[in-house]
Amino acid sequence: MRIDLHNHTTRCCHAVGSMDAYVEAALANDIEEFGFSDHSHWMLHAKGPRYAMRAHEHEHYIADVKRLQTRYRRDGAQPFRIRLGMEMDFIPSRLALAREAIARHDWDYVIGSVHHVGLGNMQDDELYAMWPIEDICEVYFDAVGHMVRERFCDIVGHLDLPKKLGHRLPGGMLRLIEPLIPDLLANDIAVEINTSGIDAPAGEVMPGWDVIALLADRGVPLTLGSDAHAPDQVGRHFGAVFARLKQLGVRELVRFERRQMLAAPID
Repeated sequence: MRIDLHNHTTRCCHAVGSMDAYVEAALANDIEEFGFSDHSHWMLHAKGPRYAMRAHEHEHYIADVKRLQTRYRRDGAQPFRIRLGMEMDFIPSRLALAREAIARHDWDYVIGSVHHVGLGNMQDDELYAMWPIEDICEVYFDAVGHMVRERFCDIVGHLDLPKKLGHRLPGGMLRLIEPLIPDLLANDIAVEINTSGIDAPAGEVMPGWDVIALLADRGVPLTLGSDAHAPDQVGRHFGAVFARLKQLGVRELVRFERRQMLAAPID
């Protein structure tokens, strides 16, 4: 089964292409479970461009996904489903807002992401010029751990995000991620394999294969997302990822329906 649960829309202000075009791209790539998961409107923004929908667009986003679910649903030997998700920023001071949005709709899944910590934006090179990578990673993974313990989400998005812009932590991030595993298991939270990192300066999936191997060995559920911001990015690099997963002995990913985790065999 091919799944792609991390896909954006133009409402995030940094993606292109119609929602229908993303769905058509998923069909062309033999995706069976395709999910929209645009950025939550409570994402933090510095002065300048926005990177998420506005609050008043929330209901329209959900209505558009439901419209596409009806239009493109396919049963039979080659089923196809569109899932309703959202990539929700974990911001402790805005937890009440987030939980209200989570409770109000029948989401299929919630991707929890940390894009901004007290030091600055994780995807801004200026942050790495101002602070040592060790400090950035320490603060970032503390926030991720808080998010997991809150059982905020169903999926952790781009787990080792600090490396995306090519900034490497000496010795790697495994030592900071391993302590998260008991809480991931206790809260039944999956980790996505985010293939957008291959096209970023990082040049590899997020998290890296050393982390994926450890998570798989410990029984942490894994899922897959292209983090597409354009239709031609849907399902990007999936062939290579499936081949590597099979080398690691991984035969199953997970998908979601109404926030229930379901098996998605890949063999």
